[in-house]
Amino acid sequence: MLRSLSLIILVLMDFVAVAQQITVKGTVRDASGERLPSAYVLFTPDSIHTTTDNQGHFSVRLPTGSKVCQVTYIGYERYQKSFTLRGDTTLTVALRSAPGQLQEVVITGTRNVQQDVFNSNRTSTYLLTKEDINALPVLGGEADVIKVLQLLPGTLRGADGSSDLFVRGGAADQNLVLLDDVPIYNTSHLFGFLSVFNPDILDHVEAINGGFPAEFGGRLSSILNIKTTTDVPERTHVSGDIGVLASRLFIEQPLVKDKASIWIAGRRTYIDQVVKALGEELPYFFYDLNGKIVLKPTPRDHIEMSYYGGEDVLDFYRDRDNDGSGFTTTYEAGNNSQSARWTHAFDHGWKSELSAIRSEYRYNIRNAFEDNELVAFSDIEDYGARWSIHKDSLRGSASFKTGAEWTRHAVSPNIINTQGTFSQIFESSIAQGRIANEFAVHAQYEWSPLTHLRINAGMRGSMAAVTNRNYVNPEPRLSARYSLTNNQALKLSYSRMVQYIHRISSSAVSSPTDIWYPVTDAIVPQTSNQLALAWQNTFREDNIFLSVEAYYKSMNHLIGYEEGTNLFMNNDFESRLIQGRGRAWGLELLLRKEAGRFKGWISYTLSWSRRQFDEVNDGAWFYSRYDRRHNGAIVGQYALGKRWAASVVWEFISGSRFTPVIGQYAVAAPTLTGVDLIPIFSGINEVKLANAHRLDIGIKFKSRPHRRYQWEWFAGVYNTYNRANPVAITIEQDDDGTLRYEQPGLFGAIPFISYGFKF
Repeated sequence: MLRSLSLIILVLMDFVAVAQQITVKGTVRDASGERLPSAYVLFTPDSIHTTTDNQGHFSVRLPTGSKVCQVTYIGYERYQKSFTLRGDTTLTVALRSAPGQLQEVVITGTRNVQQDVFNSNRTSTYLLTKEDINALPVLGGEADVIKVLQLLPGTLRGADGSSDLFVRGGAADQNLVLLDDVPIYNTSHLFGFLSVFNPDILDHVEAINGGFPAEFGGRLSSILNIKTTTDVPERTHVSGDIGVLASRLFIEQPLVKDKASIWIAGRRTYIDQVVKALGEELPYFFYDLNGKIVLKPTPRDHIEMSYYGGEDVLDFYRDRDNDGSGFTTTYEAGNNSQSARWTHAFDHGWKSELSAIRSEYRYNIRNAFEDNELVAFSDIEDYGARWSIHKDSLRGSASFKTGAEWTRHAVSPNIINTQGTFSQIFESSIAQGRIANEFAVHAQYEWSPLTHLRINAGMRGSMAAVTNRNYVNPEPRLSARYSLTNNQALKLSYSRMVQYIHRISSSAVSSPTDIWYPVTDAIVPQTSNQLALAWQNTFREDNIFLSVEAYYKSMNHLIGYEEGTNLFMNNDFESRLIQGRGRAWGLELLLRKEAGRFKGWISYTLSWSRRQFDEVNDGAWFYSRYDRRHNGAIVGQYALGKRWAASVVWEFISGSRFTPVIGQYAVAAPTLTGVDLIPIFSGINEVKLANAHRLDIGIKFKSRPHRRYQWEWFAGVYNTYNRANPVAITIEQDDDGTLRYEQPGLFGAIPFISYGFKF
């Protein structure tokens, strides 16, 4: 009996051991240490397979026993290894280039970018591809990365049609926008209705709203990391698009086979020329010009040199006489940036990145009438350098990254020159120019102390050196991922952020004439602390990603200004600035499908945002201007066939807040000849505008696949049911003298059509 019982126990133990699920993790690299994303990993005899993420990592759960691991990647020899799995195991796979094949090839197909986010420690991170951006119907049919970001959780837009981003209770200037490592200070054209980013040049876009890696800093609310295409093509590629508002052209040319290439892209609105041909005049246009040289002198080295220049130009004449004289308004505003980046792969998987950048934003406004002239000018110019080194297979599955950066901000905030009668109203003046040097060092280490737990701990130390004062701030970062199952994970992140430069604006929406201004000995840096908790789930067979995330963010030393301050052409604005506190919290939902005939997402944000300044509202807390309680979107793209596709966007957002006049009282005029009416205001931002919602639809018709010359027509309607969403507040007076508010809209239904091509 005892022997039988012992035999049964041994059999059961063996069965449990066989049934036990073990974690197998690994990294796939080539011989030089380059990580290989989207490599195919298969384990037999279980027939369990996966692909590596964008860092070359993979992770699966397997039963114990004898296994065979096979790894394949186009252009490389098949890797195969037999082993016995008894406990958690980490594999390091190095693939060798296949003889007679290129070391790098272009892989086409559907990549689940949100799966990369799920596999990582990252919270509050969204990845967009060029296909995501080009598929959606937007204003004028112009593909726009900013408009797509406004449809994701945690990101609010400003007025209808604008390119502002307000992330998790933050202001528009609290977003660091990087184009190939270069900060872009003005992200909009057409006075805010279109962004400056040509969609033809994009490789991918990473939007980070929380859980910031230690390498990023300088802003409180978000990082928008935009990367342009870096491939060396085998042949010449040309693509373009002719739309209602603008047209664009992209040309990519190899210079040395597999070693060097160049591409150039241009975009211009031509509405001024169309109106001119009709005998009318619309003296406004914008343009963008992008270019990049890509060099791969060795298998270990990758060099990129990028250029961007873009400008808005307005030349407006009123009451012009026969001799050409009259009232003239000239407006010019634009970005100009350059960067050089060198990536080098060392032995044993180490890789370094070194970049040098320059960025400038300036505007120039000139008003003239006969001998009278008023000129306003502002400029900010950055020079900087960044260096980092990292290894992703340190001690098995651990990774390490460290680096340093420096940026020199040179700011001419406001220069005013006047002549003639204008000099009696506005005196010529020059605001004091400012120089601020910003430094940072950072390091982060990621490892798995437990089977299901992965931690990323980082520290960023930042410093700003300005006249008469230096600021030094620690910025700790921490993120953790706990795997509940193969398809479910809990994530927690904490980030402290510091901002040393900010934008001065008195407008409800961003304006090209806003002033960028660094910290001084009196204006201290803005800081924030953000905590986020997320539950994420993937349905791999259906390519569906689900994320539910809650966040809380506290902010200190936020920039404001005293009540009644006029910032327009005011060179004494620094003395009117005040600093206060802010709080923001909310819940975000994202359900996203990335493959199949139907693709798209549903997003929803429930949020609160509040402010407190000692000098405003009697020191009491109040709702911020963009405290918008509900924000949601439904985005869908459906392939009707090989040549037809339909897309739809429906968006809802609670109305923005404002401070209304709720009454008036009369007092005797100082001249004793009448009375003055003094307005009575409510508490700050106690009333909100009407809710806004909009439906956009579009349909695409493409040429037959596999043809050398590809074309497509894209037609649709922006704001299909013609709802005029409010963009401003006006006060109207009825016949009986009663005052009332009206909320004028800007856009009704706007049809669009565009023609795209590539060969």
